[in-house]
Amino acid sequence: MSELKKALSNRFGEHRVHDYIESEDRYIDLLQIDLEKKFPVTIICTHGLSDYEMPVIERYKDRKFTELFFCLPGYWDLNDKENPNMMWPLEVIQKLTKNVIENKTWYGPGHTIANGNPSVEISETMKQDHFLLADPIEFEDYLAPINIDGKTVHFLAIIPLFHKEYEQKTHKGYRKWIKKFRSRNGNEILDDYRKSIYKSRWKR
Repeated sequence: MSELKKALSNRFGEHRVHDYIESEDRYIDLLQIDLEKKFPVTIICTHGLSDYEMPVIERYKDRKFTELFFCLPGYWDLNDKENPNMMWPLEVIQKLTKNVIENKTWYGPGHTIANGNPSVEISETMKQDHFLLADPIEFEDYLAPINIDGKTVHFLAIIPLFHKEYEQKTHKGYRKWIKKFRSRNGNEILDDYRKSIYKSRWKR
Protein backbone atom coordinates (compact mmCIF):
# COMPACT_ATOMS: atom_id res chain seq x y z
CA MET A 1 0.00 0.00 0.00
CA SER A 2 1.39 3.40 -0.98
CA GLU A 3 1.98 6.06 1.66
CA LEU A 4 -0.72 8.23 0.10
CA LYS A 5 -3.31 5.46 0.18
CA LYS A 6 -2.30 4.54 3.72
CA ALA A 7 -2.67 8.15 4.87
CA LEU A 8 -6.07 8.52 3.22
CA SER A 9 -7.19 5.18 4.64
CA ASN A 10 -6.19 6.38 8.10
CA ARG A 11 -8.16 9.58 7.54
CA PHE A 12 -11.33 8.08 6.08
CA GLY A 13 -11.21 4.38 6.95
CA GLU A 14 -9.87 1.55 4.77
CA HIS A 15 -13.39 0.55 3.70
CA ARG A 16 -13.82 3.93 1.98
CA VAL A 17 -10.58 4.06 -0.03
CA HIS A 18 -10.05 1.77 -3.03
CA ASP A 19 -7.88 1.52 -6.11
CA TYR A 20 -9.91 2.53 -9.14
CA ILE A 21 -8.97 0.18 -11.96
CA GLU A 22 -9.53 1.96 -15.24
CA SER A 23 -7.44 0.49 -18.05
CA GLU A 24 -3.94 -0.84 -18.56
CA ASP A 25 -2.93 2.12 -20.70
CA ARG A 26 -3.87 4.74 -18.08
CA TYR A 27 -1.26 7.43 -17.49
CA ILE A 28 -1.65 7.49 -13.72
CA ASP A 29 -3.35 5.32 -11.14
CA LEU A 30 -6.50 6.58 -9.47
CA LEU A 31 -8.08 6.19 -6.06
CA GLN A 32 -11.81 6.04 -5.38
CA ILE A 33 -12.95 7.44 -2.04
CA ASP A 34 -16.58 6.90 -1.06
CA LEU A 35 -17.81 9.52 1.38
CA GLU A 36 -21.03 10.66 2.95
CA LYS A 37 -21.61 14.15 4.19
CA LYS A 38 -25.15 15.42 3.66
CA PHE A 39 -25.34 12.88 0.85
CA PRO A 40 -23.09 10.21 -0.70
CA VAL A 41 -20.35 11.30 -3.08
CA THR A 42 -17.41 9.62 -4.78
CA ILE A 43 -13.98 11.22 -4.97
CA ILE A 44 -11.81 10.18 -7.93
CA CYS A 45 -8.27 11.22 -7.06
CA THR A 46 -4.90 10.87 -8.74
CA HIS A 47 -2.66 8.35 -7.00
CA GLY A 48 0.92 9.43 -7.44
CA LEU A 49 0.92 12.90 -9.00
CA SER A 50 2.48 14.10 -5.75
CA ASP A 51 5.56 12.02 -6.59
CA TYR A 52 6.26 14.78 -9.13
CA GLU A 53 7.77 17.92 -7.61
CA MET A 54 6.18 20.80 -9.48
CA PRO A 55 8.39 23.78 -10.44
CA VAL A 56 6.10 26.27 -8.70
CA ILE A 57 6.63 30.00 -8.51
CA GLU A 58 7.89 31.52 -5.25
CA ARG A 59 4.38 32.41 -4.11
CA TYR A 60 3.45 28.72 -4.06
CA LYS A 61 6.74 27.33 -2.78
CA ASP A 62 4.88 25.33 -0.13
CA ARG A 63 2.66 23.69 -2.74
CA LYS A 64 5.08 21.62 -4.80
CA PHE A 65 3.19 18.37 -4.26
CA THR A 66 -0.40 18.00 -5.40
CA GLU A 67 -3.07 15.42 -6.20
CA LEU A 68 -6.04 16.28 -8.44
CA PHE A 69 -9.58 15.12 -7.84
CA PHE A 70 -13.13 15.14 -9.16
CA CYS A 71 -16.07 14.94 -6.78
CA LEU A 72 -18.95 12.91 -8.26
CA PRO A 73 -22.53 13.06 -6.94
CA GLY A 74 -24.46 9.96 -5.95
CA TYR A 75 -26.27 9.70 -9.29
CA TRP A 76 -22.98 9.46 -11.22
CA ASP A 77 -22.54 5.92 -12.55
CA LEU A 78 -18.94 4.92 -13.14
CA ASN A 79 -20.11 1.45 -14.11
CA ASP A 80 -21.79 2.87 -17.22
CA LYS A 81 -18.58 2.44 -19.21
CA GLU A 82 -20.15 3.11 -22.62
CA ASN A 83 -21.70 6.42 -21.57
CA PRO A 84 -19.41 9.39 -22.35
CA ASN A 85 -21.58 11.59 -20.13
CA MET A 86 -20.34 9.54 -17.18
CA MET A 87 -16.82 8.64 -18.28
CA TRP A 88 -15.38 12.03 -19.23
CA PRO A 89 -13.96 12.85 -15.74
CA LEU A 90 -11.63 9.85 -16.04
CA GLU A 91 -10.31 11.07 -19.41
CA VAL A 92 -9.87 14.64 -18.17
CA ILE A 93 -7.98 13.77 -15.00
CA GLN A 94 -5.59 11.59 -17.02
CA LYS A 95 -5.00 14.35 -19.59
CA LEU A 96 -4.37 17.00 -16.93
CA THR A 97 -1.90 14.76 -15.13
CA LYS A 98 -0.05 13.92 -18.33
CA ASN A 99 0.11 17.60 -19.27
CA VAL A 100 1.63 18.80 -16.01
CA ILE A 101 4.26 16.05 -15.83
CA GLU A 102 5.32 15.80 -19.46
CA ASN A 103 5.42 19.57 -19.96
CA LYS A 104 7.27 19.98 -16.66
CA THR A 105 4.88 22.65 -15.49
CA TRP A 106 2.75 23.16 -12.39
CA TYR A 107 -0.81 23.56 -11.17
CA GLY A 108 -2.11 25.80 -8.44
CA PRO A 109 -5.39 27.30 -7.23
CA GLY A 110 -6.93 29.48 -9.93
CA HIS A 111 -5.42 27.78 -12.96
CA THR A 112 -7.91 27.25 -15.77
CA ILE A 113 -7.73 24.80 -18.67
CA ALA A 114 -9.87 24.91 -21.80
CA ASN A 115 -11.75 21.81 -22.87
CA GLY A 116 -10.25 21.62 -26.33
CA ASN A 117 -8.86 24.26 -28.68
CA PRO A 118 -11.13 26.03 -29.34
CA SER A 119 -13.02 25.11 -26.20
CA VAL A 120 -16.13 22.96 -26.54
CA GLU A 121 -18.84 21.77 -24.15
CA ILE A 122 -17.66 18.92 -21.95
CA SER A 123 -20.51 16.54 -22.74
CA GLU A 124 -24.12 16.40 -23.85
CA THR A 125 -25.21 17.08 -20.29
CA MET A 126 -22.29 19.18 -19.00
CA LYS A 127 -22.38 22.46 -20.93
CA GLN A 128 -19.28 24.02 -19.38
CA ASP A 129 -16.20 24.39 -21.57
CA HIS A 130 -13.36 25.12 -19.13
CA PHE A 131 -11.95 23.62 -15.95
CA LEU A 132 -10.85 25.50 -12.87
CA LEU A 133 -8.38 24.09 -10.36
CA ALA A 134 -9.33 25.14 -6.84
CA ASP A 135 -8.83 24.24 -3.23
CA PRO A 136 -11.61 22.01 -1.88
CA ILE A 137 -14.78 23.88 -0.94
CA GLU A 138 -17.46 21.46 0.22
CA PHE A 139 -14.74 19.04 1.35
CA GLU A 140 -12.11 21.48 2.57
CA ASP A 141 -11.94 19.72 5.95
CA TYR A 142 -12.00 16.20 4.49
CA LEU A 143 -9.32 16.96 1.91
CA ALA A 144 -7.10 19.25 3.90
CA PRO A 145 -3.38 18.94 3.09
CA ILE A 146 -1.82 15.70 4.26
CA ASN A 147 1.77 15.04 5.38
CA ILE A 148 3.54 12.10 3.75
CA ASP A 149 7.24 11.25 4.02
CA GLY A 150 8.16 14.74 5.16
CA LYS A 151 6.26 16.54 2.39
CA THR A 152 2.90 18.27 2.41
CA VAL A 153 0.48 17.10 -0.27
CA HIS A 154 -2.34 19.42 -1.30
CA PHE A 155 -5.53 18.44 -3.10
CA LEU A 156 -6.88 20.47 -6.02
CA ALA A 157 -10.48 20.08 -7.16
CA ILE A 158 -11.28 20.14 -10.87
CA ILE A 159 -14.38 22.31 -11.32
CA PRO A 160 -16.14 22.78 -14.69
CA LEU A 161 -16.76 26.42 -15.67
CA PHE A 162 -19.16 27.99 -18.13
CA HIS A 163 -17.52 30.27 -20.68
CA LYS A 164 -18.89 33.42 -19.03
CA GLU A 165 -17.55 32.21 -15.67
CA TYR A 166 -14.14 31.62 -17.22
CA GLU A 167 -14.13 35.12 -18.73
CA GLN A 168 -15.13 36.75 -15.46
CA LYS A 169 -12.59 34.75 -13.48
CA THR A 170 -9.87 35.86 -15.91
CA HIS A 171 -11.05 39.48 -15.75
CA LYS A 172 -11.58 39.77 -11.99
CA GLY A 173 -8.89 37.41 -10.76
CA TYR A 174 -9.20 34.14 -8.92
CA ARG A 175 -9.62 35.44 -5.36
CA LYS A 176 -12.56 37.73 -6.15
CA TRP A 177 -14.13 35.19 -8.46
CA ILE A 178 -13.96 32.23 -6.09
CA LYS A 179 -15.45 34.35 -3.32
CA LYS A 180 -18.44 35.10 -5.55
CA PHE A 181 -18.68 31.46 -6.65
CA ARG A 182 -18.76 30.27 -3.04
CA SER A 183 -21.35 32.92 -2.11
CA ARG A 184 -23.61 31.43 -4.80
CA ASN A 185 -23.22 27.99 -3.21
CA GLY A 186 -20.74 26.90 -5.87
CA ASN A 187 -18.54 23.95 -4.96
CA GLU A 188 -16.53 21.08 -6.46
CA ILE A 189 -19.35 18.51 -6.69
CA LEU A 190 -20.15 17.84 -10.36
CA ASP A 191 -23.71 18.79 -11.25
CA ASP A 192 -25.25 18.31 -14.68
CA TYR A 193 -27.98 20.74 -13.63
CA ARG A 194 -25.85 23.61 -12.34
CA LYS A 195 -26.50 27.00 -13.89
CA SER A 196 -23.92 29.70 -14.45
CA ILE A 197 -23.52 32.04 -11.48
CA TYR A 198 -23.97 34.87 -13.99
CA LYS A 199 -27.33 33.68 -15.28
CA SER A 200 -30.16 35.79 -13.96
CA ARG A 201 -32.27 33.92 -11.45
CA TRP A 202 -35.29 35.81 -12.78
CA LYS A 203 -34.86 34.76 -16.38
CA ARG A 204 -37.59 32.47 -17.64
